[in-house]
Amino acid sequence: QAYNCLIHFYKRTFYVLKMSGMTEEWEEGTTENSTKYFVKIKNFGKKMKTWANGRRICSEPFFVGSSEFELVICPNGVDDDSENCVSVCIQNIGNREVKVNLEIAIESKKASWKNIQIDGDFDDGTCGQIGDDKFYLHGDLINDRVLDRGTLTVSVEISLAWEEFASDVNSKLEKIKDSLGEVEELKQEVVNLKNMMQTMDTSLTSKFKALESSMKSSLPCPECPICFEEMKPPTRIVQCRSGHLICQQCRDVKEVISCPTCKEEFTGRAFGMESHLRALFC
Repeated sequence: QAYNCLIHFYKRTFYVLKMSGMTEEWEEGTTENSTKYFVKIKNFGKKMKTWANGRRICSEPFFVGSSEFELVICPNGVDDDSENCVSVCIQNIGNREVKVNLEIAIESKKASWKNIQIDGDFDDGTCGQIGDDKFYLHGDLINDRVLDRGTLTVSVEISLAWEEFASDVNSKLEKIKDSLGEVEELKQEVVNLKNMMQTMDTSLTSKFKALESSMKSSLPCPECPICFEEMKPPTRIVQCRSGHLICQQCRDVKEVISCPTCKEEFTGRAFGMESHLRALFC
């Protein structure tokens, strides 16, 4: 039997019924990527006889993975060509394109599709659908005694073969991998910069120390007027009443009894000068 794709469903305007109490619906065998959904329609025999073609019943939305679907049944076909037939299709009402393995059944009568693509919700509010607009002839349905006191049960077993979301995830994972590569490159650049800064810091510290040493060596330092040596720390310094300075070593010579500059007597250690010279040269 050839099964017709009901893509023209969304090219036409239909009466859609979702009336409380008209259907009973349930799921069985649900997993993350598959389910079997049942719709039991009451007074279906009367609807076959009295409803115009194109008038349809939609199930409640149900999810498989991240994709959302509806089961759509037209008791008297979708158009003049399928009048006096029960039309059944599955409708992708999510916004992602999917590929599914699909089986629609009314009792023993079944139609199946393998790895079939169903587009997602379009910008104009229409949806991608797949099904059979002549799924069950009214005469065959009556002869097969499918109706249970006028009630009809339609089931759809659906499993995801591919979901656009998975493609999006893979794409995002690739971008994340690229980003991680860039992060590693940035981390290496940071390490290189740290090493460069440490090298520069060591070099600058060395240069500052050399400059400081050079500056200290170029600073003027008072000389002892007797031995003519600079009185840099830790030289002890003695001063006279007039403030003239000599080193402690020369002061300790017996012959030096007064200041060689002004002949005044010595008053003791020049602690202020020693402290000043330590600040300059130490």
